[in-house]
Amino acid sequence: MAALSGLGLVANWALARWAPQHDPLLLPIAVFLTSLGLLSISRTAPNFLLRQTLWLLIAFSAMLVLAQWRGFLPWSRRLRVLWLVSAIALVAATLLFGVNPAGSGARLWLSVGGLFIQPSELLRLFALLFLAASLAKVHSPSVEVSQTVLLISSALLLLVGQQDLGAASLLALTCAAVAYFASGSAVLPLATLSLLVAGGIVGALASDRLAQRVTSWLNPWADPQGSSFQIVQSLIAIANGGVFGQGLGQGRPSYVPAVHTDFPFVTIAEELGLIGVVSVLGAFGVLVLRAWRIAAHSTEPHAFLLAAGVGAALIIQTAVILGGNLGVLPLTGVTLPFVSYGGSSLLASYAMIGILLNLSQTSRAERPVIVHQARLRCAAKAAALMLVGLGAASAYWSVIQRDLLIARTDNPRRVEAELAVFRGAIYDRSGALLAYSTCAGALQPLTPCSATPPLKPARYERRYPAVAAAPVVGYYSQRYGVGGIEAYADEHLRGTRSPLDVLLHRPQIGLPLTTTLDLARQRFLAQVLEGQLGAAVVLDWRTGAVLALVSAPVFDPNTLDDTWELLRDDTRAPLLNRATQGLYQPGALLQWLLDLQRQRGNPATDFASQVRSLSLDRPVRFELPNAATPLPTTVTYSETIGQGQLRVSPLRVAVSTAELVAGQPVTPTLLAPTAPAQPAQAKLHPEPFVGRAQIADNRHVLWHVEVDQVTITVLAIEQDASARTEERP
Repeated sequence: MAALSGLGLVANWALARWAPQHDPLLLPIAVFLTSLGLLSISRTAPNFLLRQTLWLLIAFSAMLVLAQWRGFLPWSRRLRVLWLVSAIALVAATLLFGVNPAGSGARLWLSVGGLFIQPSELLRLFALLFLAASLAKVHSPSVEVSQTVLLISSALLLLVGQQDLGAASLLALTCAAVAYFASGSAVLPLATLSLLVAGGIVGALASDRLAQRVTSWLNPWADPQGSSFQIVQSLIAIANGGVFGQGLGQGRPSYVPAVHTDFPFVTIAEELGLIGVVSVLGAFGVLVLRAWRIAAHSTEPHAFLLAAGVGAALIIQTAVILGGNLGVLPLTGVTLPFVSYGGSSLLASYAMIGILLNLSQTSRAERPVIVHQARLRCAAKAAALMLVGLGAASAYWSVIQRDLLIARTDNPRRVEAELAVFRGAIYDRSGALLAYSTCAGALQPLTPCSATPPLKPARYERRYPAVAAAPVVGYYSQRYGVGGIEAYADEHLRGTRSPLDVLLHRPQIGLPLTTTLDLARQRFLAQVLEGQLGAAVVLDWRTGAVLALVSAPVFDPNTLDDTWELLRDDTRAPLLNRATQGLYQPGALLQWLLDLQRQRGNPATDFASQVRSLSLDRPVRFELPNAATPLPTTVTYSETIGQGQLRVSPLRVAVSTAELVAGQPVTPTLLAPTAPAQPAQAKLHPEPFVGRAQIADNRHVLWHVEVDQVTITVLAIEQDASARTEERP
């Protein structure tokens, strides 16, 4: 930026001294657009920044030479054929000696002294010089016309042979525009457009590469991870910018492949928003209108055609590349003038500015317009229509479709934003850590990331020091989502940000959470169930606080991303929370519950009413998902003895027992409830229950239920029928 500022000041001084009558808006607009380009390159391809700065020095030198050259027009007329033939020869040379700076792909560059030159960019400039000089001769002999057609056709054929269809399209459209300004007939531009469309259709039918590009344009959503990845990510980036943008240096345009060459507009749209897009479109509009103003006040046909052609070349190139970025046109791989990385493009663009600066000194506003005002007005309307259309397309993606695009699962910014959330810690009832976030790579827990530059956003890791609590705490994974309390309290743990926080990119800090869990009990029961299949629940029947919720086997949430596939395919189902979702036949446990119910004086007589009064057929209102099995329509004898289709979870048994003991409804909770002023008093003091019930395939469940002055403990352990286990675990 310092180099650009210095060059701009020097150029302004030189122009004021040697070309005092120059158009005063051309250079500031070009510098403004170039500054956005340098910002984009420094963000997305900083290793190319020095090379672009060197090209900038060359481009400014060429601009200043052309701007103050008094004999430029006669010189360009005399050498028009030589320069065009030389440019064609350079393009032809790429067929034999061409390279690609990226190491693979089309070889469209020539390497000269460590710099890479793309002759197609220079070809369009020299073709413009050639056409303006040739068509300015009103009475050109037939040999002049034949020569023009031959040379331009040769250039187009070379570009098509290289499969540089973007450059070929720009050359054809620019030549057609100059021909329109010379003749006033719209036949050639319309015919050129028709031929390009027809050629695209034929090419798509004959070439898989072109067919893929056309398909990606017509329906980019069909293959967003494949052939359409670039355009889909481009649209997501534009949507992410919204109206006001993310701020300079705060966007993530690097997710778009080749963003510094083909998609620098995306950087502008994401970081400066729709306001920045409109500013850039306005800058190009003013640049083109100033070129056509110079043309309108030119005193000879050659200067008119040259200035008008430069304006047309700039607006056509801008519309083609931005149309591709916005999904309005197929991608062509051309550069955005002054903004895209590319030395040849930068040189050609500043050479055009130099030509306009030169011509603006010879035009006189006080003189009557001598040629073709109607043609310029028609061209200005077409340019305005293109720019308005591009602005409308930008508004469509950045405003109307913004929410849908940002919410897409293939938006990598969502993952990055999620990783930058400092989730609140989870504690047990005594303050022991169950889960916490820490800055990636930090040794200390609960450590927020220090301020980091935009290229290295904060990244937090979720850690779980108490693996035994995994059935309660659950897990938090970028790949597999959230479970347990992490899922239930996700909004609380994530925290919120105000619109001002979002605007200023302040970090999102979540809130801590204290559970009712007693980690000591949780670990003890996890040891009891180690090596077995089963579950345990400890419930404070007075308050509903869940003190322990164990499921075995347990999984380690710290290694979930690496072991998910193994856990999912494990026949022991470690991801299943058996305490809440394990459904077992109650067997004799049912009779024990019904006896307690009768001690409470329940008037229900039929079996179905008794079961429903115990809520055994309904899930529990609880923070974690839990299962239940409704009673069958016709209750058989098997159900009445706790077999058949009736199934209950350990949590359901604990809650139903608590309600019988407390003599009132009990709502279980894991989120530190406020104890009632008068805790419930025990209405029953049942003896412990131990018994088995058959599951299936020679397997049983061993139930153990015990009630004391404060808690209810329920264990359910799956066993083989041949197992010999003491009745009291």
